[in-house]
Amino acid sequence: MQRATSTVTRVTSPELQYVVVHGYRRAFRKVGTGPALLLIHGMACDSSTWDDVIGPLSEHFTVIAPDLLGHGDSDKPNGDYSIGGYANGMRDLLTVLGIDKVTIVGHSFGGGVAMQFAYQFPERTE
Repeated sequence: MQRATSTVTRVTSPELQYVVVHGYRRAFRKVGTGPALLLIHGMACDSSTWDDVIGPLSEHFTVIAPDLLGHGDSDKPNGDYSIGGYANGMRDLLTVLGIDKVTIVGHSFGGGVAMQFAYQFPERTE
């Protein structure tokens, strides 16, 4: 009996980029072309959560995967770490990046941030 074999090719995640928003350094990954797709990680994670899917998604979308404030390589200030605060932070990051509208995907806590973003900023949500 022969065993089926498969090969999984992992696409290397794009390098982190940095931008300062309201005095705080925000780390993010941005790759691809097409409509904007914002990937928001969960609590105690960072943008590397999305490493396995960024490559395939970037074939169809401009993928933006930030490290939320307090996570990964983003600054860790004393500040507002509420879901609403994170939604505001995503709006501000997208504004600095020149992105008007996004489709949002969130994992765990990031799903809450995604829902709050859509509630607060329906005009910026696809």
